Amino acid sequence: MGASLSASAGQGGLTEADGVFQQEAAHHAPDDAPETVTTDGWDATRAAWETLFPGIVWILCFLHEVIKIRDGCRSKPALRQDLLDKLWHVYQATSKRHFAQRLRRLLEWVTTHTLPKAIDGRLRRLKGKSRFFQRAFDFPDAYRTSNQVDRPMNYLDRILYAMQDFHGKWGSAEQSSRAMALLWNFHPFCRKTRTAMEGCLCPFEQLNGFRYHDNWVRNLLIASSLNGRRPLPKEADTK
Repeated sequence: MGASLSASAGQGGLTEADGVFQQEAAHHAPDDAPETVTTDGWDATRAAWETLFPGIVWILCFLHEVIKIRDGCRSKPALRQDLLDKLWHVYQATSKRHFAQRLRRLLEWVTTHTLPKAIDGRLRRLKGKSRFFQRAFDFPDAYRTSNQVDRPMNYLDRILYAMQDFHGKWGSAEQSSRAMALLWNFHPFCRKTRTAMEGCLCPFEQLNGFRYHDNWVRNLLIASSLNGRRPLPKEADTK
């Protein structure tokens, strides 16, 4: 549900593409709307979601900041590990106040050490981003990182690389992207995950709490028939 291509990475293109999800979600659950969205720091993504869902609270993904800092010191393994330990120590705070205190101590440490200029700058910028990280504490069920998005995006990247990206017309590319999303929703979890989730077969079952069939392909075919999502058209009155 909701997979669509964007013609650009700007606010207009992303708003139009994400609007497909907004429309289909509203059709499925008219009275429901997301309270929060956790993304990276791309302003166009944030603006698109705030346009489509007025009042939504944007939370900045902490993992993206960690990755940027980690990748900037690959040639210095000791510093890299030290910074990772300190950053995840900040992340593991249990409240807004606790988070702010740990971040303040990290920044105090930065001022007493000579670091590569790029890394020093990224660490100091965390102070201005702190309130966007802290918003997650107001929503106990909110995600604090965008792992749940990054993993299917990695899957899409691999598929697109294998097929050498899209070919043909825009319409066929749209259908390909929707097919990938549909398959992701119904692909079976690995054995370890199914055991940990007490036999849950796939993301569809995880979301809805049931499955139509134990065979994942049959489960996909039954669910995608739309009989359970939209009412069948009424027969014409012959009287």
